[in-house]
Amino acid sequence: MLKKPQRITSNKDFQNTYRRGRHYSSAFFGLNYLSNIYGKTRIGIVVNKKIARKAHDRNLLKRQLREIVRAEYNNLKPGADIIITTRGNILKLDYKKLTDELKSILTKSNLIK
Repeated sequence: MLKKPQRITSNKDFQNTYRRGRHYSSAFFGLNYLSNIYGKTRIGIVVNKKIARKAHDRNLLKRQLREIVRAEYNNLKPGADIIITTRGNILKLDYKKLTDELKSILTKSNLIK
């Protein structure tokens, strides 16, 4: 679990990042990011009902993504709000492939040191 200061929790911050931030996408993820004034990187994860119909599946996917981000948190550049949105057939990926795909899009967006 990410600590409270490492999470984006308010709707205002989500909307601000979507509206003013940069966007990158891959087959399985959409990524929006925006520099923030806090000096710490904050993460928000969104899993749509179209991706996973059952709450159990959505929560499992969010827990897995949070763990991947938590493990890579020290490698992320400081001072960014990052929103990770799931896309496509992401439920069919195993944990290793999910990790590789997420690291790939973070590298593509230059958010990893």
